[in-house]
Amino acid sequence: MDVVRATVFASAFLLLCSGCEDRPIFLDGPPPQQQPRPDCPDGQCPYEAVPPVDLPPALREKNYAGGSCVHASMVTVLRNQGMIDLAAWWRRSYAYGETFQGFVGKSEAAGLRYAYTASGDAAFLDWCSRTRRGAVIFYKPAHAITFAGYVGGNAVLIDNNHPHRPEYVERGRFLQLWRGYGGMALTPVHSPNPPRPWI
Repeated sequence: MDVVRATVFASAFLLLCSGCEDRPIFLDGPPPQQQPRPDCPDGQCPYEAVPPVDLPPALREKNYAGGSCVHASMVTVLRNQGMIDLAAWWRRSYAYGETFQGFVGKSEAAGLRYAYTASGDAAFLDWCSRTRRGAVIFYKPAHAITFAGYVGGNAVLIDNNHPHRPEYVERGRFLQLWRGYGGMALTPVHSPNPPRPWI
């Protein structure tokens, strides 16, 4: 008897659902469409305030060994690009001060795919922001930090001396300062992590 009742119920259910369309129903209308930001044309960045390099603070490397700013920034950029093992190896292998030429040489010796500029090429940083790769940049006197991309006309910078507190500098002013410090930047050419699931 239970089998007969179950069969009747299933048949009635199928008849009631015949003609139903397989699409979501929104009681309050469809959700608003997310408008892609100009500097994130594919809509990778969920909110205007979120920088292209949206690495959680716990993964932003702090300056270590009394002054390893280039290497701390590189560890942050490697983590952002999903190279966690290489970031750990870099952190163990390199410390203390570094010239840009030495940094390029170490990237080459590590067999890293990378791109760089040493001529203050603004298009290079535009590309680093657009692709969400970020970059290690030489910025401030005798210092290197992480370029986290552009947001709302500002460069977002992660200084490894205080990595939990991003700095925002107007784009034109930032480029002027960066070029004044030599206009040097380097980034690995790997895939960045997917954006954090902001809700």
